[in-house]
Amino acid sequence: MSRQPIIPAGGLAACLAALFLPALASAASTTFINPVGPSTASSADPHVMRHSDGNYYFVSTAPGWDKLELRKSPSLSGIGARTPVTVFVKTAACSGNHCTSKEIWAPEINHINGAWYIYFSGAGTDNQHRVFAIRNPNADPTTGTWSAPVKVADSEDSWAIDQTVADINGQLYMAWSDISGGQPQRIKIARMSSPTTLIGKGAIISTPTLAWEKSGAAVNEGPAFIVHGNKVHLSFSASGCWTDDYKLGLLTANLGADLTMPSNWSKAATPILQKGNGAFGPGHNSFTKSPDGTEDWIVYHANPATGQGCGDARTTRIQKVSWNGDLAVIGTPAAAGAPVTRPSGEGSGTIWYRVRNEASGKVMSIDRAAAANGAAIWQYTNLNNSDQLWSLDPVDGAWFKLSSNYNGNVVGVAGSSTAPGVAVKTYPYAATYNQQWLLVPGNTQYVGVRNRNSGLMLDNKDGSLLDGAVIQQWSANGLAPQRWRLERAN
Repeated sequence: MSRQPIIPAGGLAACLAALFLPALASAASTTFINPVGPSTASSADPHVMRHSDGNYYFVSTAPGWDKLELRKSPSLSGIGARTPVTVFVKTAACSGNHCTSKEIWAPEINHINGAWYIYFSGAGTDNQHRVFAIRNPNADPTTGTWSAPVKVADSEDSWAIDQTVADINGQLYMAWSDISGGQPQRIKIARMSSPTTLIGKGAIISTPTLAWEKSGAAVNEGPAFIVHGNKVHLSFSASGCWTDDYKLGLLTANLGADLTMPSNWSKAATPILQKGNGAFGPGHNSFTKSPDGTEDWIVYHANPATGQGCGDARTTRIQKVSWNGDLAVIGTPAAAGAPVTRPSGEGSGTIWYRVRNEASGKVMSIDRAAAANGAAIWQYTNLNNSDQLWSLDPVDGAWFKLSSNYNGNVVGVAGSSTAPGVAVKTYPYAATYNQQWLLVPGNTQYVGVRNRNSGLMLDNKDGSLLDGAVIQQWSANGLAPQRWRLERAN
């Protein structure tokens, strides 16, 4: 059996050019799939900022809740594919309201007055959560030095998480989730005199009073600003994050109004985003712009299955916001694995994925010693070779063809067979059903891959752990050999 060639270090540049450039030049991707966060880790409480340098800066609550990680991406749909830079690690255990020794939650990155700030909430051993900020004056926040945390609190200095900061009409504001006075979690807002200083005592502008805000518990948290026309909107997450019914509500005020006056805000009577399409507990969002600035996009997290709560199953998803006058229209959550048109101005450069099997940890590859037409598809250790990269090109609704970066052919079932145990191979695309596949989400970031012609699943034969093991179609059983993780490579 032919072995995959390993790229010699000395010939890396030449090999990359030979392997990648021809295919990249001729292919295009007009859609992407959710989730867009890192495929190998959770990404709850996501915040994305589009900066004037053309890049998107992405932060989220890191797995383990013990650090802050920052990703820089040239595209919105590719935010999760970038290698994170750790910019802060929790401090030694302590108690009191100046501690950042655990539960490093809900970061938000902003560029204010020529410097970068990441705001986040943290706590100590006594669960006295507060909001903090770190600062970096470097032009590129993935480099340079971040400062020690500084607490950012109003004069009441009560329990606080889930801050958001925005410049509205030349005035900095911070909104956050507050617990004080024996009340449930409420949304509070204050003016700022500097990026780390609040003016006076914040004003409560939202309290969970409606039935849909009280599933599991009465909670308002995770605010996020967006300005549209002559209105300022503040989305917020409602109900307990441990329930499937975590959801988004919306507050609205006039752009010229005093935003610290509670009576200037009105609350939408119904949620603007809630569970659906296989997304559970959607919430804790941010807003950003498309690359050309013409579209608003919402960035939020959701669970892929019921009952997963506030844990590490939450992943980042994005979808376009439409407007009906001053009303934000988001609709139902975009289904995981379904094609979504890319943000305006992002272009159509091919999006490549590695397709990794859960049972073996190996990726779908091509037998490069075989002729292109009919070449066997097998699993192999990831070598970052072009025969291990695949694009998802929608052909009919949610059905895709899987196209190879190596030879341009697509994955198809040999002989259009409907029998279990038949191998999959690469062939030129003929628009036949045996070359079309559907992603079937599960309760993790691994998905099933179903053939349209046979209804059978892409399968690592016998759950093999070996390089060169056959990939076939087989009756659906939901086991690890039939679960695949799509890892975006660019």
